[in-house]
Amino acid sequence: MNLLPWLLDWPPRPAAVGAFLLLTAFSVGTLVLFAPVTDQITPDEATVEASNVSVHLNDEITMPDIENGTVTTCMASGTPGDHLTVRADVLVETPMEDGESSAYDVELAIGTGSMTTTEPVQQTGRERVDVFWVVRDDESLSVGDTADVHVRLRESGTAIATTTRRVTVENSRRSYDCES
Repeated sequence: MNLLPWLLDWPPRPAAVGAFLLLTAFSVGTLVLFAPVTDQITPDEATVEASNVSVHLNDEITMPDIENGTVTTCMASGTPGDHLTVRADVLVETPMEDGESSAYDVELAIGTGSMTTTEPVQQTGRERVDVFWVVRDDESLSVGDTADVHVRLRESGTAIATTTRRVTVENSRRSYDCES
């Protein structure tokens, strides 16, 4: 079929204009109707990405300066002395599964992996897992050092996706708000 004579036939017939508008409305309606469905499609393989990863170290253990003999209530904030604070935003994408759902966990490790923490993934598909971890300092890191933070997605204990972020260890402090 040759479309050129049809396109050059000017002015077009009202039936041709109506068919063109109906076809355009149907196409746009289909895109609008099914766009949310395509946003929910997940990959066949699981993936894990980490962003906003930070490691803070507080080497000092300092107590608030309180007069002898007074009873004081203190509220502390910040990293405890001789501890590391690790924060990470982890984006997990897992396949949607029919029937049984697998148990997925996000595991975060510093350095060689002797220190780890695990956070459960609540649902399959795309989910953001925020990791906040306070761990005792094993004296392997100092402020200004580069730390490797390994993020693993585990399914029933087996690592199925990994990523590593290199971050600089930052200095952290602990402060106290005390009332007598």
